[in-house]
Amino acid sequence: MAAPHVLLVEDSEFMATRVAETLEEVHDFYVTTVDTADDVRAALTEYDDIECIVTNYELPETNGVKLAASINGRSEPEIPIIILTGRELEPIASDAIRAGVTEFVYKGDHATGEMDVLANRIDLVLKAYSDR
Repeated sequence: MAAPHVLLVEDSEFMATRVAETLEEVHDFYVTTVDTADDVRAALTEYDDIECIVTNYELPETNGVKLAASINGRSEPEIPIIILTGRELEPIASDAIRAGVTEFVYKGDHATGEMDVLANRIDLVLKAYSDR
């Protein structure tokens, strides 16, 4: 079975490298990394095997909630979207859910211990979507 293909949307090169390397080397995911909403749309056109999107909340010219809404455009998303954020979740949660965000993971300054949580959430949403 092929490793699940995760699209990581992160504008910090440091964080993108850390998250992608950990997800690939420790948790056996295949990760494609992009840094803008436009790149997400291009990647979704280029790759037909992306199973999950993990996006930073704060992105250049937009945010993860607006990105989710532009991809899904409805409350039942076609592809699971996980927001990785250092922000407090309560202020963004209801808008995010309406936009089609599937899950949230809090990230600290260095995103170390959170990677196990993120990998677990990815596994859970992939299982939930495959059971449909």
